[in-house]
Amino acid sequence: MPEFVRIVVATSDQEVRNIILRAADRHQAARVLAEADDDYVLLNAVANRRPHLVFVSADLADMRGFDVAERLSRQYPGLFIVLITPRKNVEEVRRAMKAGARECLFEPVAEDAVRRLIDEVRGFAQSGTERRGTTVAVMSSKGGVGKSTIAVNLAIALKQMRVGRVAVVDGDLYFGDLATLLNLKPERTIHDLSAALDVEIADRFLQQHPSGIEVLAAPLRTEQAEEIPPERFRTILGVLQTLYDYIVVDATVSAFDTMLATLDVADLAIILSTLDVVCIKDVSQIIDMLGRLRFPAHNIALVGNRFDERVSLNPKDAERTLGRAFAVVVPRDDRVISAGNHGQPLILTEPRAPFTLKIVALANTVTAQMGRLEHVAP
Repeated sequence: MPEFVRIVVATSDQEVRNIILRAADRHQAARVLAEADDDYVLLNAVANRRPHLVFVSADLADMRGFDVAERLSRQYPGLFIVLITPRKNVEEVRRAMKAGARECLFEPVAEDAVRRLIDEVRGFAQSGTERRGTTVAVMSSKGGVGKSTIAVNLAIALKQMRVGRVAVVDGDLYFGDLATLLNLKPERTIHDLSAALDVEIADRFLQQHPSGIEVLAAPLRTEQAEEIPPERFRTILGVLQTLYDYIVVDATVSAFDTMLATLDVADLAIILSTLDVVCIKDVSQIIDMLGRLRFPAHNIALVGNRFDERVSLNPKDAERTLGRAFAVVVPRDDRVISAGNHGQPLILTEPRAPFTLKIVALANTVTAQMGRLEHVAP
């Protein structure tokens, strides 16, 4: 499977940022997974997202761009670092190379130069030895919106598309119900994995569902959730990224710190909303929060759920309010509730139902958005 070039952009210059984002957006094998405007955010983004290519402004955070580039080059020897500077002279290039940068771009930055660098790095991404699966965070502003149901059905849809190994992780450590929705009685949970975290055996703590997806269930007792702090949850996701092609995380706002830890490593955030005034207002706040976290706007997918034209808001009106379009609008189907009660996701029992077709469309959106251009055998 060709790997897309994972990019982090670190600059406080909005014009430079926009040029890089535009160039990456027009390149079919590139994705900007994080943006930063200071050295602290940059270091965290590189540690959590493991990019191939980093653009760093020399003027980042009070002229510390060269210092942070040098630190990154020492810590991540294979990282392709590009320093951007407004000072076009030989001494500046020499200083950039000494800091560990592979290239030095002068302002004003040209899109062609950015695309050339992406092409150059792409060869390294394809032949790199480090595997990193795509992490998809499924989120909502409150409970009862259908988030867990969408997460489960989406994971199965991805598996049916033969994208490789697919894991679904219950991010509600206190009251998670993914195992119940799948009629599973797990012998091991995320609590057991956290206690014995070992890359070599991590996948043994996930239970395989008949659909082929693998499930990392929530702890069996609420007190066990206290033993999994957010940084540990983030580490667990990082381990799973080395083992699975897609990791779908059922992330809940009721476990806010765990949700933030998920966003630290997530490649795509799916925000679920029912089409009513209250939920739309709350979703608007989530989108604002993601903006403050510098989560790339183009890696957010908005999904309308349980649409019923008799009582729901018009999707177009909701889109105008939110300032962005829905990736899909999933219709209300009472069979979804019955399917959950019986532990049989509707995508398996009713493959031609309108609900199922929209979930498949969402899975196609996910794979297209994250650059998975070819499928692999399971």
